[in-house]
Amino acid sequence: MRALIVVVVVVGSTVPAVAQKWQDATPTCLGTTAEWSSKLELADIDGDNQIDILVANGGNYNTPGPAEPTRVWKNLGNWADGAAMHCSEISATAVGGFTGSSRVIKVADVDGDGDLDIFTGGSWHTQAKLYLRDGGSWIDASAQLPQQLTSIGDAELGDVDGDGDLDLVFADWGTGNPATNAGGLTRLYRNDGTGHFTEDAAAMPAALVKWSWDMELVDVDNDWDLDIVVASKGAKSFLFKNDGTGHFTDASTGLPAFSNNYEFEAMDINGDGFLDLMTINDGPGGTDLLLVNRGDGTFADETSTRLTGTANPATDDNAAVWLDADNDGDADLLVASLSGRDRLALNDGTGHFTLAPGDEATPDDTPGSLGIAVGDLDGDGRLDVVQAQGEVAFPEKVQLATAAIAVDTQPPVVAVEALMMGAIGRVHARVHDHQSPSRMHDWKSVELHTSLGHGAPLVIPMHWYGEYLWFADIPAGTQYDSYEVCATDRQNNKACQTGATVGADMLFGDDAGTTPPSSPGGCCETGGNASGSLVPLALVLMLSARSRSRTRGSGSPRRDRR
Repeated sequence: MRALIVVVVVVGSTVPAVAQKWQDATPTCLGTTAEWSSKLELADIDGDNQIDILVANGGNYNTPGPAEPTRVWKNLGNWADGAAMHCSEISATAVGGFTGSSRVIKVADVDGDGDLDIFTGGSWHTQAKLYLRDGGSWIDASAQLPQQLTSIGDAELGDVDGDGDLDLVFADWGTGNPATNAGGLTRLYRNDGTGHFTEDAAAMPAALVKWSWDMELVDVDNDWDLDIVVASKGAKSFLFKNDGTGHFTDASTGLPAFSNNYEFEAMDINGDGFLDLMTINDGPGGTDLLLVNRGDGTFADETSTRLTGTANPATDDNAAVWLDADNDGDADLLVASLSGRDRLALNDGTGHFTLAPGDEATPDDTPGSLGIAVGDLDGDGRLDVVQAQGEVAFPEKVQLATAAIAVDTQPPVVAVEALMMGAIGRVHARVHDHQSPSRMHDWKSVELHTSLGHGAPLVIPMHWYGEYLWFADIPAGTQYDSYEVCATDRQNNKACQTGATVGADMLFGDDAGTTPPSSPGGCCETGGNASGSLVPLALVLMLSARSRSRTRGSGSPRRDRR
C-alpha cells in the first residue's frame, strides 16, 4: 500500500516558467470538480466550431463507489476575455443530468443524421446510456442499446463490418471484484444504421480479459478494416483481428505478453506506414512500452532502443496521447502520470524519444490523472490539454498551451487505398495530423477527388469510420481517370495523396479471374489474409504519402496497483 502525500508550496510569483508547455486555466472553464473521473472526450457536440469537454465519472478502484454525475461543459469561445468564464456546464441537457457509474464517454454520429450523439458506458454492472442529438437537443435513447448490465472499462465506436454506420465495441470486465474475478468478454454491439444496437456475441472471441481499462479499434495489418486491441491487468493484453465483416479471431500471439497494461495508443512513430502501439505500466518495474509494428500486424518490443532513461521512468502512469508539440512533422508523446509529473517525450523523426528539455510539461497539480486528451480549446493554433482526475477528490484540469508549444503548420499525413483497374466502389484512406485520437473537429475537410475523363472533377466528402480511417463511395457509373484524397486540418494545413490503380494480378497474385483460384490466400479473397502482394504495395503507398504531403503546402490514501 502506498500513501499519497500532497505538499503545497506557495511562492511569490504565479508566472509560469518560460519553458513550461502548458499552464492551468481550470478556474475559468470547469470551476471546482471532485468526482472519481476516468475517461474524457473532447468534441464539438453542438456544431459551433468550439471544442467541448465531456467527463465520465463513477468509482472506485476495484469496488463500486457512490453514483456520480456525468459532466459536460460547453466551450463558450470567449478566451480572449481572460476574466470571463470560458465554459458552461450543460450536463442537464446533454446527458439528462445522468448520475451513475461510468468509466468511459464517447461522442460520434451513431444514427447517421449528421450531428453528434453521446454514449456513456455502464460500469460496476450497470446499464450503458445513449443520448441522441435531435433538433438541437439530446434525447435519452438508451432503450436502443441492449438492456444488459455491464462493467465497461473502455469503449470505441467504429464501422467494423463495412456497412457504413458506426458499431460499438467495449471491454466488459465482468461481475464482482475485477481484481479477483475470472475477467470478462470483449463485446460487439452492431448498429442497424439508425442508432439501434444488437449484440453479436458469435462474432467475438470467447477469451476472458482480466480487468481492462482500455481498448482501441486499430487497423494493425493495413487491410482497411478495424481490428481490436484490449489492455489487461491480467497475464497479457489481447489482439483480435477482423476478417472484414466484423468477425474477429484471437491473434494475441502477435503482441508481446506483458501484464498490467492500462492503455493502448496507436500511431505510426517511425513513418513506415504501419501503426505502432504505446502501452502503459506493463514494462519492467512499471515502465511503459513501445511496440513497433513489423508490417504484418504483429509487434516487436523496441522500448529499450526507442524510449529510455528519463523519458520512461518507473512511475505509475495511466494514459498517453500523441501530438506534434514542436511542429516538426512527427508525433511526440505526452504521458499522464498518477505518481509523478506528466511528461512530454519528443520524437526525433525516426521513432526514438527523449524527454523534452527545460521545465516539466504541465503544472505539478495533477496527482490523480486517469484520462488525458488534447485539442485547441482557445483557437490559437496550439494544442491544449484536459485531464480527468480520479482515485482521489482532485479536480479535472484544463491546461492551456503556452508559447513553448508550437502552432501547427505541418500538413497532415494521407495514405490512400490502391484500387484494381476499372474498379468502381469504395475508397479508403488513413489520415492523421500526428495526433491521437483523431476526431471530426480536427478537420476542416477530408475529401475524395476524382478526375473525370469527360468533365469537371468530382469531389466527394469522406466519412470517418474509426481510428484514423475514412471512406467514400464513388457513384456507380462514374468514369474517372484518377483519384486522390485531400485533407485539410483545423489550421488549414492541407495534404493530398493520389491513389494507385493496379492490375488484378498485383492484388491477387496469379489467380485473378481463375476458378478455382490457382494461388489462393491473397488479401482480398474469401478466407484470405494480408500476406499476399498487397502488403508491400500498401507499404510503398504509405511511405510515399508522408513525403508527398510535406510538399503541399486532497491526498487520501491510494492503493498500490502493482
